[in-house]
Amino acid sequence: MTRNTQKGFSLVEVIISAAIFMVLVVVVSSLAITGSDAQDLGRRISKMTEVAQEVADDIRLQMVSSARVFGNDTSGRAMMGILDLGAAPTPAGVRRLPTIDQDGPFRQDTLGDEITGNTILFAYLAWRDRYRCISGKDYLVDVYRMVHYYMSPADGGPGPNVRGGLDLVHFVSEPLADGDAINNITDPIDRAELLLHLHDSTPDAEGRARDPVQVVWLRAGEPDAVGTLRQIDDNDGSLSDDVLPATGRPDPWQILPSADGVARLLAFRRASVASNFDVTAPGISRFAVRDDANGFPHGLEFQVIGPTAARQMLLHLVLVDTARKGQPAWSQMQTIITAHDR
Repeated sequence: MTRNTQKGFSLVEVIISAAIFMVLVVVVSSLAITGSDAQDLGRRISKMTEVAQEVADDIRLQMVSSARVFGNDTSGRAMMGILDLGAAPTPAGVRRLPTIDQDGPFRQDTLGDEITGNTILFAYLAWRDRYRCISGKDYLVDVYRMVHYYMSPADGGPGPNVRGGLDLVHFVSEPLADGDAINNITDPIDRAELLLHLHDSTPDAEGRARDPVQVVWLRAGEPDAVGTLRQIDDNDGSLSDDVLPATGRPDPWQILPSADGVARLLAFRRASVASNFDVTAPGISRFAVRDDANGFPHGLEFQVIGPTAARQMLLHLVLVDTARKGQPAWSQMQTIITAHDR
């Protein structure tokens, strides 16, 4: 007789095996998701660090050629007030220049003794124009541009439970010819010829044509003083203390942006200056006295110290990414930049 036997798994064994398999699937999936999230967070942190470094490098490269750094005094506030920001993004909250401390070190502010600002304004050397007049005389004139960094609201602006909400705006002005160099030209015919050369953007002694220059700026003058800003009259190469109505410039005086002189630096990079409310981004108000009601300083702080020939600027910048999912990525940049204030 042949005995017929059957082999296999019981129902209980199948259920237990399936349960173990599902647990393994869940564990492996969780590990994969966690690893992917960690990798994405690391990538976004690296991106924020890269953006902060790029911003610091841009400021450093321009300040190497700085000719005047403006502080939180009458002159600095007046100069900031005549920048034409009509077509530029609106500044966010309090916009305060740093108080220049000629003798002290970088330090943390105390109430009533603040030197930290959350915006910066300086003039840098754009180019040196060498021109040979018909008389055969050569003249060298420095041409400057104003540079202004400030914060502007983005995506509704900063606030509680909002990540970031602050873009960084880079304003670069029209070119401004050095008033001292122009005043030192004693020959009125040569001076008129040189001014028309600057205004009409004709080639210089090396054959290069630069951007047209309409305004002559006296660096040591107060912004609202007569003669600090003068406009070149393209009819005869003379200088006018007042705005020439026929040119269409704003009256009273305003310093215009260059053709491509206003740029948002962060929004297209999915980054933002960290606001006072970004508790996940450490370092906010490291130097300044924090003021949430007026929106100061957020994650952008400047200090300027040292005498005119050896200025140093402290830049402290905290950025966060604007991704709407995952943990927030942030980066903190702190660097010292050498500047000049001739």
